[in-house]
Amino acid sequence: MSWGTSYKYDGYLSHITINELESRREDEMRLVDMYFRELLAYAAQTPPPTAKNDEGYEYPYPEFLAMKFKEYRECIEESLMLIARIDDCLETLKEHPEDVQND
Repeated sequence: MSWGTSYKYDGYLSHITINELESRREDEMRLVDMYFRELLAYAAQTPPPTAKNDEGYEYPYPEFLAMKFKEYRECIEESLMLIARIDDCLETLKEHPEDVQND
């Protein structure tokens, strides 16, 4: 027999209706894929010695790359958290449709 943690989740998805759940999930997955491909492109390219910010200030490229990876990691984490919440909602919709409603 297995063991684990059981929980009930009562969530709210802001600005997402029931009819939009699947398409919003797909959109978020596309974003995750796009960020991942961009990270791979940065990692695969021959790096220049420096990068410039929006104000024209030059700084070492590794610093730019570290900031870009942090930015994309945060975006990926946000999307994956939303996907998990959408998955919870879709599961509830499948198992207990009476518990899911638009506000």
